[in-house]
Amino acid sequence: MPFRPAAIRRHLVALPLTMGLSAAIRGTLATGIPLLGLAALHHPVPALIAALGALQTSIADVGGPYRDRAITLGLACLLLPLAALSGQWLAHWWWAATLGAAMLAVGIGLARAFGQLGSSLGFATGVAFLIGMVTPAAVAPPALLGGSLLFGAGCTLGIALIFWKLRPYKRVEYEVAECFSATTAVVDAAVRALRRDTPLTDGGALSHAHHDLRLRVEQARATLDQLRRDSDGRNLTLPRLLVLIRSAARIGANTLAAGDTETGRHACALHAQAALVRTLEQLARICRVIARDLAFGRGQLDTRPYETELGHLARALERLRRLPDCPPALWLEFEHALRALDRNRAHLRNAVEVLDQLFGDEHAAGSRLLPRLYARELLRRGLNNLRANLSPRASLFRHALRLSLAVASGTALYSGFALPHGIWIPLTVLVVLQPDIGGTRARAFQRTAGTVAGVALAGLLVTQVRDPGLINLLLLGLTFFTLLFLRRRYALAVTLLTPLIILLLERLAPSGLALVFERVAYTLAGAVLALAAGYWLWPNWQRRHLPAQLATALTSTARYAAAALDHLRSGTGVDTVTIELRRAAETDAANADAAYQRMLAEPRRQRESTRAYLALVSYNERLTRHITDLDEFLGTGEHAPLPPYLEDWIAAVQDTLARVARTTADDAAPLGDLDALEASNARMSPAIGRWDTLDRQHPYPVLRQALLEKIATDVSALYAAAWRLRHGEGPDAHDRL
Repeated sequence: MPFRPAAIRRHLVALPLTMGLSAAIRGTLATGIPLLGLAALHHPVPALIAALGALQTSIADVGGPYRDRAITLGLACLLLPLAALSGQWLAHWWWAATLGAAMLAVGIGLARAFGQLGSSLGFATGVAFLIGMVTPAAVAPPALLGGSLLFGAGCTLGIALIFWKLRPYKRVEYEVAECFSATTAVVDAAVRALRRDTPLTDGGALSHAHHDLRLRVEQARATLDQLRRDSDGRNLTLPRLLVLIRSAARIGANTLAAGDTETGRHACALHAQAALVRTLEQLARICRVIARDLAFGRGQLDTRPYETELGHLARALERLRRLPDCPPALWLEFEHALRALDRNRAHLRNAVEVLDQLFGDEHAAGSRLLPRLYARELLRRGLNNLRANLSPRASLFRHALRLSLAVASGTALYSGFALPHGIWIPLTVLVVLQPDIGGTRARAFQRTAGTVAGVALAGLLVTQVRDPGLINLLLLGLTFFTLLFLRRRYALAVTLLTPLIILLLERLAPSGLALVFERVAYTLAGAVLALAAGYWLWPNWQRRHLPAQLATALTSTARYAAAALDHLRSGTGVDTVTIELRRAAETDAANADAAYQRMLAEPRRQRESTRAYLALVSYNERLTRHITDLDEFLGTGEHAPLPPYLEDWIAAVQDTLARVARTTADDAAPLGDLDALEASNARMSPAIGRWDTLDRQHPYPVLRQALLEKIATDVSALYAAAWRLRHGEGPDAHDRL
C-alpha cells in the first residue's frame, strides 16, 4: 500500500486529540527539561524526582479556562513538595503514615467540591505523598526531595505560561476545534446508520455522538465566557470564536434532525438515500477541515461540494415525488432531511467568514502574560459547594470517608507489614475508587488490564535496555503518549503509564524484575480493596439519583416545549430566551443519559426499571429533537393556517409533560391519564389535511403536521414510561396501561 501522508493527517485530524496533543507536547517538554538537563549536570536523583513532579503536575493540568489552570499549576508547585515531605517524615511510623494518608484522603475526596480542578490537584497531591513515603532520606534528603519536586512543577507552570504568551487564544481554538471534531463524529454516525439501512433513532451511536458534542460545546462556551470577562472588549477574536461554537452546535442538531429519516427498504428510495449519504459525507469533510484549520493553521475551506450534493439531493427528492408508487410518508422523511441539511448552509457560510477573519494581526501575541485569576471568586464558589456537602447524607462527604478508609487500609498494609513495593496498594485505591460504584468498577477493570499489559512492556524494557540515554528517550516517549491518551483512552494511558513509573522508580532504586511482578499483585490487591470499599462503605448507587436527574431533564424539556409552542401559536421566530431554553434541554437530556449509562455499569441486582428509564431517556431526547425541528420552521417565511384546536392540544401537551416530570421524582404525585391529549390530537390532526391528498409542491403544512404528531407521540410514550415506572414492568403491564 503506498504511503499517503495527506490521508494519514486527515485521519489524525478526525480524532479529537487536538487538546491532548497540546497537553502532551507541554508535558513532555516540562518533563524533559529536568530529566535531561539535571542528568547532564550529573544530578541523576534530582532529575528523576523533578521529572516525577513535572509528570504529576502535567496530569493535574486538566485544561479549561486559563485562570483555573493557572491556579491549579500554582497550587501544585506548593502542595506537591509539602505532601512529599510529609510522606517522607511520617513513613518512619506506620501508624502516623496511616493517619496522615487517611486525613489527606478526606481532603482529596472533599476537593471534588471545587470541580475538576480540585479533583485532579487532589490526586496529584496524594501521589506526591506516596512518593515521599517510598523515598528515604538517604536517597533524597528533605531539601533535595522538596526542591526537586518544586523545580519539576515549576517547569510545567513555566512551559504553560510560555505557550499562553505565544498564542493567548489557542486554547479556546483547540476547544472549538474539538467541537467540530465532535460534529464530524455526529455526521459520521448518521452516515453509518444510513448505510446499515436502519432507523437512526434506534441506534445509540448517533445519540452518544451528539451528547459528546453538547459536552464539548458547553465546555468551550465556559472557557470563552471566562476569557471574555478578562478581555477589554476591543478584541474581536472571542466573539468570532463564539460564532463558530454556535455553528458547530447547530450543524450537529440539524444532522440529528436529518437522522430522524426512516427510509426502510423501499426500492424507490435507494437513489435518494444514496444522495443523502453523499451529502452527509461532504458535510463531514467540511467539519473536519474546519477542525484542522483551527488547530493547525489556516487552510482552504470550500463548501461548494456540499452545495452541489444538496442540489443532487433536491433533484433526487423531486424524482421521488413524481413516482406514483412512492408513499407520501417516505418522501416527506427525505423532505424533512433536506430542509435540515439545507439549514447548515448558513452556518457553514458563517464559518467561512470567521475563518477568513480569524487569523489576522489581532491574533498575534497577547498583551499580558498572565490572565486575571479571580482566585477569590473561585475560592468562594468552591467553599459554598464544600459547605453544601459537609453532611453525612451528602454523596461527596460519604465518598471522602470511603476513600479515607480505603487509602488508610492500603497504607497500613504497606507500612505495617513492611511490604516491599507495597505502595502500589494505596496508589491503586487512589486511582480506582470513584464516587459512584459504576465508575469504580470501570476504573478497576481498566487499570488492572492496563497494568498487566504495561507490566509486560516494562519487563521487556527493564531487562533489555541498559543505556541511560536510551532510557531517558523512552521515558519522554512514554510521557508524551500517556498524556496524549489520558483523557480519552484511559486503559491505553495506564498501559503506557505503568512502564513509565516503573522505569523512573527503577532508576531511583534498582530492583530488576521483582518490582515488575510485585506491582501486578499489589495492583490487583488495591483494585479489590477499592471495589470492596465501593460496595460495602456507603455505596452510592446511581439508581437513587437517576429519578431526580430525569425529572430535571423532563422539566427543562417542558419549558422549552412551552416556549416553542408559544412561538408557533403567535407565528413568530425563536428568540434568545428560547435558544437558552433549548441549550438547557439538550444539556439536561445528555446528563440524564449519562446517569442512565452509569446505572447500567452497576451490578444487575442494583438496577431497577431499566426499560422504563431507557424509554424516558430516549423519548425525552426525541422530544427535544422534534421541538428543535419545529423551531427551525418558525420564522422561515413559510406560512400555513394554524391547526384547529391548537390551543387545546398545546395545553394538553404541556400538562402531560408537567405531570410526567413530577411523577418521575415524586411517587406521590398524581400521574393522571392521557384522555385530554388523545382527544385534542384526534381533533387537530385530521383537520389539517390528508397525507394522500397533500400538495407535493408545497409540503410545509404536512411537514409541520408530521412534527406535531411526532411530538404528541413522544409525549404519549413518556407518559407510558412514567406509568410503567410507577406500576412495574410485569408481563401484564401493557394490558393494564
